[in-house]
Parts: sequence; structure tokens; C-alpha cells
Amino acid sequence: MIMTFEAVIAEVDVGACELHYWIEQNWVLPVEQEGEFLFDQSDVARVHLIAELRQDLGVNEEAVPVVLRLLDQIYGLRKALSDLNEGIKKLPDACRQRLEEELRAAADE
Repeated sequence: MIMTFEAVIAEVDVGACELHYWIEQNWVLPVEQEGEFLFDQSDVARVHLIAELRQDLGVNEEAVPVVLRLLDQIYGLRKALSDLNEGIKKLPDACRQRLEEELRAAADE
């Protein structure tokens, strides 16, 4: 679902100037089409996140990009682990069992 700038402001209860600033800072990366910003679901979720960081948790302006980068890294790692898990599931049973043994041995060290 694609949302307009105005719809995002209404849903998230954030000011237009504040949302423009977040876009200028590249904290949110909506698509700009014919002079209008269009937000997909991930953009809207990020606006919600930034609003929560700023308004509810009191994260200062300097810390927001750090927090966002760390969260992006966590989400990237989760995606990589999910992809790895899917790849492991496709291995032949003998290979998968050997991998499990190696992982257990490494964990015991």
C-alpha cells in the first residue's frame, strides 16, 4: 500500500516540517514522483519507528542515525540468518547432520 505525505502525517501524528527534515536527513527514503513523496509500507514503518524514538523514548537528533544504522544492521543480519537457515534446510541429510555436529563442537569450545 502506498501512502502520500499527508496520509503519513495523519497516521503517525508527526508534523510536516519534522517529516521533511527526516527525509532531508535520509532517515526515511520515500519515492518522489511529480513533486510528491510516496511512502511504501517499510517507509511508513520507519516513520513510526523514528517518531517513537524521538517522541516516546526521547532519543536526541544526533543519536537517531546511529540507532537507525544499528537497527538496519540487525535486520540485515536477521535476513542473512534466515537465508542461511533456508539454505541449510535444502542440504542433504548427511551434510546437514555433519554441519550440526560441527556447530555443536564449535559451541563447546
